[in-house]
Amino acid sequence: MSSINQNTIRTPRMHLRSATRRQERRRNLPSAIARRTRVLETRRTNLANTIRELETDLRQQRNALDALTIEVVQALNRRDDERERYEMLREERDNLRYAILTNFNQSNLGMEYKELKRRWFEYVHNEDEDTDINYFNNLKARFNDVSALFEELMETGLAPIIAQKEHARETYRLASEHHYSLYQGQQYIIGVISELEQQLEQALNRDRQLNQARGKRQRHTRHKRGKKYKTKKGHY
Repeated sequence: MSSINQNTIRTPRMHLRSATRRQERRRNLPSAIARRTRVLETRRTNLANTIRELETDLRQQRNALDALTIEVVQALNRRDDERERYEMLREERDNLRYAILTNFNQSNLGMEYKELKRRWFEYVHNEDEDTDINYFNNLKARFNDVSALFEELMETGLAPIIAQKEHARETYRLASEHHYSLYQGQQYIIGVISELEQQLEQALNRDRQLNQARGKRQRHTRHKRGKKYKTKKGHY
């Protein structure tokens, strides 16, 4: 009789403890969900800030690229113009050299130069013991004098165009270096933009994942709580 009374006393107590645990779990469930939600929202807020910063940086870099691209195009056009000018002066120098040489050959001094050159060639290749040394010395001295006159005439005639050509070459070199420097800067910014675009795409993908996770957790929580808790329609 005593044993029956003890069992009837224990059974309600066991049910009471089980019910208490269930109530505690039910009370803790919203707290856990709230903590997860706060963590998720914090991540989303930080990620949103990161996305805004990346978008700002990307916009600034693209604006800088647009401005620099204009400079690169202008520098390229100038470089090409300077190269054309340099090539034109080279052609003018060659034409002038040919004109000076033609005029010299047609002049009396030019005719004498060709004759001295011919006689010098014959003397060198037909030299024998009977050759007059004075003839050799006179021929050599006159040939050297005419050669020096021809070189002086050529140098004097080409000096102006050569000076212009050298100045054009230096200008072309500086224009080329300036363009290349701007081009390198342009390529660097293009690389920065590419990296920022990749970072932004990764951040946007992460943001979509967090949004999906947030939606799934809300729907999943609402579905689980539907059997035990009364919720308002449309309330998450």
